[in-house]
Amino acid sequence: MANVYEKIICCVMSISFQERRKKELERYRQELKRFRDMEADELEFEYINLKSEYEHRKNVITIFMLSIVIAVFMDAWQYFFSFIEKTIQYAVAGQGNEVETAKIVFIFSVLIIAFITVFVFMILIAHTKRMNELNKKLMIVEEIRKKRNDKG
Repeated sequence: MANVYEKIICCVMSISFQERRKKELERYRQELKRFRDMEADELEFEYINLKSEYEHRKNVITIFMLSIVIAVFMDAWQYFFSFIEKTIQYAVAGQGNEVETAKIVFIFSVLIIAFITVFVFMILIAHTKRMNELNKKLMIVEEIRKKRNDKG
């Protein structure tokens, strides 16, 4: 019974702010040590790679967001809804259960819109999370470079 209690406490603590902060601090110290142990040219190489990947991701997100904005302003959904409208018209033309068909098509269209929206947000969240990680690493490398330049 005590073992189950300890597991529950461990699970609860793993999502607490203090525990997450402690894990984040440990990861920071490991990254700091890894970068400090690098030679100067290796550190420069790492800096250039991190910086270029960060800038690339930033550009990808910018283009992605611009394409979403353009799609909204160009009313891209109008074509989707026009397609749904024609589908309903053709589906109910010769049948007697128009209401059921309209409901099914409406539910299907809502599911497609929800799927696309969730997919877009998942892509954005993944990219911004990776950009945040890259930015943290960049800041660490920049700090180490600055300290090395001050020393020597």
